[in-house]
Amino acid sequence: MRFLATLSLLPSFAYAATWHTVEWDAPKFTALSGDFVIPKLPSPGGTPYVWPALQSNNGVLQAVCDGRKGAWWIGDGFYGTPSLPWGAGFNVRPGDVVHFTFTSSGTNGETWAATLSGPGSAKSTFQIPGSTMNRAILAVELTNVAFDFGPVVFKNLAITATTAASGWCGKTVSLGYSPGQYTVTGATASGNTCRVSQVTMPSKV
Repeated sequence: MRFLATLSLLPSFAYAATWHTVEWDAPKFTALSGDFVIPKLPSPGGTPYVWPALQSNNGVLQAVCDGRKGAWWIGDGFYGTPSLPWGAGFNVRPGDVVHFTFTSSGTNGETWAATLSGPGSAKSTFQIPGSTMNRAILAVELTNVAFDFGPVVFKNLAITATTAASGWCGKTVSLGYSPGQYTVTGATASGNTCRVSQVTMPSKV
């Protein structure tokens, strides 16, 4: 679980981790939700993380699926500044579907409610002042483990910003994939919300 540098500025030596991402950029995101299909377990060893997130220049609010112990556990947290206690979570198995939500409130949008539901349920609240979430990211973050457990699939995404979705909904960028190596299907813009039927992130070894 790491703060992901701006894609255009990220040198190949920045982290030991290997990244595969799909990302939308907008001036300010206020909500993200969707259904995450838990993938099969990777080969033993190493550190596999898979997560949807919203990120600012100060840190990343993420629902991390953690496979370090030979089983998946998913939980919400904010990695960055300020340093905050990790939120709640639960164990999941390959094939489970977890619905996740991140929603901001408060005068400046500094209060974030995060929920997870599926085989279990969890709710967490994070106070994140001074952070403008300008990146919506789906990520596979791997250290010393191959990406041999794809595809990673996210469905029924709803991404809301303070600006019209028509300006950013149809534009994705990626770290780790070339154009055409991942798929985004059913992306539609309505008002400030982008809805995406499915994102498929295949294995890459």
